[in-house]
Amino acid sequence: MQYSLFPWFQPIVEIATGRVAGYEVLARRKDEQGRVVSAGAVFQDATLPAEERLLLDRDVRRQALNAFLSAPEDTYLTINLSPEWIDALDPLEPLPTLEMMREAGVDLSRVVVEITEHGGGIDRIHHLARRYRAEGVRVALDDFGTGFQQLDRLLAFTPDLLKIDMRMFKNSAFGHQESALLHTLGDMASRLGSKLIFEGVETEEEFFLALQCNASYVQGFIFDPALPDFLAPDACYDRVQQLLQRYLDQMIEQSARRQWHLEGVQSQLMALRELLLAGEGVDALQHYCPDAAILRCFVCDRQGLQVSPNYEYRDGQWHEDARVIGHNWSWRPWFYQLVAADDYERRILRSAPYMDISGNQRCFTLTLALDQQRVLLVDVVDQLASGDPISPQTSFHSDLMPDLS
Repeated sequence: MQYSLFPWFQPIVEIATGRVAGYEVLARRKDEQGRVVSAGAVFQDATLPAEERLLLDRDVRRQALNAFLSAPEDTYLTINLSPEWIDALDPLEPLPTLEMMREAGVDLSRVVVEITEHGGGIDRIHHLARRYRAEGVRVALDDFGTGFQQLDRLLAFTPDLLKIDMRMFKNSAFGHQESALLHTLGDMASRLGSKLIFEGVETEEEFFLALQCNASYVQGFIFDPALPDFLAPDACYDRVQQLLQRYLDQMIEQSARRQWHLEGVQSQLMALRELLLAGEGVDALQHYCPDAAILRCFVCDRQGLQVSPNYEYRDGQWHEDARVIGHNWSWRPWFYQLVAADDYERRILRSAPYMDISGNQRCFTLTLALDQQRVLLVDVVDQLASGDPISPQTSFHSDLMPDLS
């Protein structure tokens, strides 16, 4: 069968500016009814010789590079490289795609080569990335997260861009685990110095989730599908500003409710503190009914050693678990930061959110001074984030500005 393939271009939108920053090349063909459809099945057709598929793929790339000459300035083009083509390359020969760029007269700094996370020898990928970067071409790791175990790609080279496909989470119910994975990927990208692109974003909720995961760019049907032509740089600006305003309004409202809730929890902390200072052990708490958000509390010395049992309120009464006495929590940031604080007696520190294993609930830990020798730690259920992957992050800390008067 003779195939006639051609490139279309899906816009990639930069969140901070609202401008169309780049385009991903996607192969297209016409079906029997003359409709433009994806050509992905052609490249997965096992009956088609690999050499023919390679020629088709390179032809699409060549067409795309020539078309990109008419794209607005300050935009970039991303081109996918299949692991099959990577493994077929002779490391001593010129890179075909690089030669195409030169022939087309494209500014190499405006091109991003996407390498998929699956397949391809590590040494070859590392060598390929180094050769492209030497010429000013940026390198992206595509479909990151679909094979999250393959962190060797990140060890082989640090990509300029990491691409996460939101569609990999759409086949199952989206819960805390999926949200935690996406937040982890976002945190990893920022620590590596890689910018994050979320693709396959279709809904407002998915866009908001991308914002929470440190995304720099978004592509997907929420803006535009693949298009035959390039857009004006500000084509998506108004839509981005509307989304950002809705997100800000939502986060302000949720943050206000969270602050109100935390103020109530803090009054509970003061009550627990007074009871534990006035009495001894679980008997000091027997007549106190805490807020439902209070999961447990315990006491450590200033070296981080737990000197009390865990005190947990269940079924209308307090229970204690002495098995944890002697555990050392000094290495937790919310512990040593409190002990180091100049205002140790007045400071309350809040941990990053985590999943409490015993109750399968999202929690955080509040830490405050019990007295000069002991620290009170209280595990609190994050009730406002229950079942909601898009909620204000509780891992941020704040300090009051010093009084300069």
